[in-house]
This record gives sequence, structure tokens and C-alpha cells, in this order.
Amino acid sequence: MSKKKKKNSNGEGSVYKDRNGYRGQIVVGIDKMGEPIRRSVSGNTKQEVNEKLTQIKYSMITGTYVSPECITLPQLTRQMLEDDLNMNFIRESSYYRHIETLKRIEANDYMNTTPIQKLSYTGVREYLVTETRAAQSVIDKIYMMIQRAMREAVKRKLITENQLEYVRKPKSVQRREKVRALTKEEQIKLYEVLTTEDINYSHQMLLSMLTGMRMGEINALKVDDINLKLRTISISRTISRDIKGRAYVSQTTKTENGTRVIRISDTVMPLVKEILQCAEGREYLFIHNGKHINTSQVNMQFQRVAERYGIIDEKIKGKVSLHSLRHTFATRCIEAGMQAKVLQHLLGHSDIRITLNTYCDAFESFQNENIAMADEYLASMGIGFDNKPRLLKTAG
Repeated sequence: MSKKKKKNSNGEGSVYKDRNGYRGQIVVGIDKMGEPIRRSVSGNTKQEVNEKLTQIKYSMITGTYVSPECITLPQLTRQMLEDDLNMNFIRESSYYRHIETLKRIEANDYMNTTPIQKLSYTGVREYLVTETRAAQSVIDKIYMMIQRAMREAVKRKLITENQLEYVRKPKSVQRREKVRALTKEEQIKLYEVLTTEDINYSHQMLLSMLTGMRMGEINALKVDDINLKLRTISISRTISRDIKGRAYVSQTTKTENGTRVIRISDTVMPLVKEILQCAEGREYLFIHNGKHINTSQVNMQFQRVAERYGIIDEKIKGKVSLHSLRHTFATRCIEAGMQAKVLQHLLGHSDIRITLNTYCDAFESFQNENIAMADEYLASMGIGFDNKPRLLKTAG
């Protein structure tokens, strides 16, 4: 005799084990014939299934429950993001960034009102075409979000197959311009302005240009993160923005490798001491009108300074932004002969390939200069060939 499925004591459904793990069922309404409408969920453990059932019960109580037959891609995506946040798969800062991407999808009437079961290849393709004026990075995020939601819909058995699997990702019509480092001449100009003129956020800009720290990391520094005795700066936080655009301190860095300790060089030490003096009596090094400073604020000031004082050489190709200060530090380090692995740690890159790919031009230039130096050294030893062609005997 087969065992009966064990009913929950509240009579709202059942949790039972099957070949793939555990499944649960809950009544979410009554159809036109008076029959109960049941919703099924699955999970690897009984606890996971019970948590999903509890979420459904809560959404029914609060009036936020959406029937699987009516759920839209944005609604499903929002559920997934909230699950990711609540289960610590993503940080709060990542959640807010994903929500900003989701808002673009929700702004499209077709995507926001069409049940996921009725989304068509043509309809979604037409929506993606409307986004081609956005930056390629934005298009990439939208496309990835749509595909992830469709895969999740298949897993939840909301649809039998991903009908959007072969929708192609469009390319942006925007011209993609690579952010470049400042030249030595531009850097000297900027350094002179920041150290002689009364410029807002000058300390942060100088610190980024001379240490390579991300601006979010700099603005999240506390006084206690500076150790003058050991000559170190401990980086373990960053400034993020919530869904309303307000700056707050995220207790983790942008990447796992972003948490690091960097050494205060002789060049930077006087700057750090000056910053500490200005921050006396405060917890954080940088606060403006009692509030945390976000990267956009500093970037706007950087752009104003660059324009007002004619810092940028317009004849040189490439985009110059606040992030150029970090690139400038890295480029000067490469020019000075720093190894890629050391630079990777200083910049907080998770993979050395990021360092090599981001600064491949600088590494290549440095390599060419060193090969030329090696040639000169060999020539001084009397090793080299003149310009006259020579006929060499080949083997055999």
C-alpha cells in the first residue's frame, strides 16, 4: 500500500519527497467552478519548500500574490531578485543595480503587461530594438535579465520551453569610447591645480590618482582604516546607492578581492596626514554636509575642473572621466616597471586577466621600451647585424 502524502496541519497543502527532492502544494484560490486552485513548488530540502510556501502565504495575505497564469517577466524577475537578496546570494548594492535595469524593462508596456506565457519572439525583439540607443553595457544587462527570467520560468514549470532562447542581443548605436589614462603632462597639470587651488573633493581625486583606489572605496574610508605606524590603508567597504539614489556605506567592496591592505608610499604620506587632520573628530574621512559622498558628485567636480583649467588634451583619443585617475595610477606603475601581479593586488582585481586586458596597451608599450633597451645593451656588447643583407647557409 502506497503511503499517503502528509498533509500540513493547517490543511493548506502538502510537502512530500519525490525523485528530484521535495515538492509542496498550496491552495491559492478558487476557480469559476468552485474548485481549489493549487500552486506547486519544489526544492532540494523540506525546509526550502516550506520557506517557499510561507512566501506564497505571505504574498496572499499582503495582496501581492500573482497567479502563475498571469505573472509577467518583470514580476517574476522582482521575485527572483528579492529571493537572491534575502538568501544572501547578492548584496544590497547589487540588488539596487539590478532593480535599475528592471525598471527599463517595466517601462515598456508590452513587457510589463504581457504574461510570461504569452511573450513572443517578435514582441521581445521589438522591445530590444527600442533599447539600442542605450550603452552596450545596459543592453547586455537587460538581455541577461530577460534570459535568466525565462530559464527560471521553465524551472518553475510556468512555461514548457524558453521561446526567447534564440532572440539575438542587439548592438548599441552608441560609439563605445574607451576610458584612457591621463598623459604625464595632463597628470602634472591636474596635480598642480588640485594642490594649489581650492577645489572640492581634491583630496579624493589626489588619493585615487596616487593609489589607484576606486572612488567608492575612498569615500567609504574611516579614520581607523589608516595606520600611520604601519603605513597602511585598509580597504573593506565602498559607497553604493540605494533605489532612491541615496549614498550609503556598503560593508563589502565591489569585488571579493577588493578587500585589501595597501601601503602608503612616501609620495602619498603627506596627503594622508593632511586628510586625517581635516577629518579630526569624525568617524569617516570624507563627509559633505553630514552625508556620504557618492562617485557621481566627485565625477561632476572632476569634469568641471578638467574643463575650467584646460587639463585634457583634446587631440588624444579616448574618454577621460573620474575613472581615468585610477587608470593613470596603473599606467604610471607599469611605466615604472611594476609587475602585473603586484598591480592586480593594488587595484583589487579578482583575476590577473582583468589587469592584463585593461592595461594591455600600457604593458605592450612598456614591453617595447624594454626590448629597445635590451637591443641597445646588446649593441654595446658588439652583438648585432649591420644593414647589409647576408646570405646564410641553411641546413642540408
